Amino acid sequence: MEPHDDDLRIFEEQGAGPLPAANDQGYVEHDGARIWYSTYGSGSAVILLHGGLGHSGNWGHQVPALVDSGHRVVLIDSRGHGRSTRDSRPFMYELMASDVLAVMDVLRWRKQPLLAGATVPVLL
Repeated sequence: MEPHDDDLRIFEEQGAGPLPAANDQGYVEHDGARIWYSTYGSGSAVILLHGGLGHSGNWGHQVPALVDSGHRVVLIDSRGHGRSTRDSRPFMYELMASDVLAVMDVLRWRKQPLLAGATVPVLL
C-alpha cells in the first residue's frame, strides 16, 4: 500500500484494513447509551474518533501504524454508531464529548490523550 492516499483512491477501492486483535474492549453505560470501546498497544494515549455515520472499523490502517509507533490506541464507537447504542435525544457534540470522558474514566486516565478524528469535538 502507498504511504499516502490524499485523494482517497485506495480507500475507495479497498476500504479500511482489518483491525488488529484488541488488548481490551468493553462497554460503558453512560447517560442513556451503551458506549463501546477497544484498546490496542501501549504507550502514550491516542483516542481515534470516527466521523458521522462511521464506526471504529474505519481506523484499520491507522491503528497498526500508531501501535508500531509506541502508542496506546483507543477506539470508541460514538453513540448511535457501530456497537454503541443511543437514546431518543438528538446528537450533540457536548453529549458525545461526555461519552468520551466516561470511557476515559473507566480506563482511569489521568492525563489528556491526543484526540484525532474526522469530527473531533473541542469540548473536552
